[in-house]
Amino acid sequence: MNSDSPHARSDYLGAATLVVHGREIPVQVELRGYREPIDGVYRWFGRIRPNDDLAAALGDEPRTKVTIRTEHGAREGYVGDPDPWRRFRITGKSTPPFPVPTELTEVE
Repeated sequence: MNSDSPHARSDYLGAATLVVHGREIPVQVELRGYREPIDGVYRWFGRIRPNDDLAAALGDEPRTKVTIRTEHGAREGYVGDPDPWRRFRITGKSTPPFPVPTELTEVE
């Protein structure tokens, strides 16, 4: 990915499956995360590309608990309402559904 790209700082960019009210919905996501220095909890967040099936499954709910699955794992998170571009925000805490470097050599 081009280092000038607005996506260059993403920790995960690609396919995922959301489980919403028991229904599996394939989506495209862009995720990133950080360790909160005050409480030490890892928080991850991102956007889900516009998806009509997801919009229909969520309806008018302002915040919905979901499971997100990537090739790296599955985690619980929350999906909020769509932004003006029809993208949904997703948030979670603790272990993310993407790999996180744990050694300095992995980030150098």
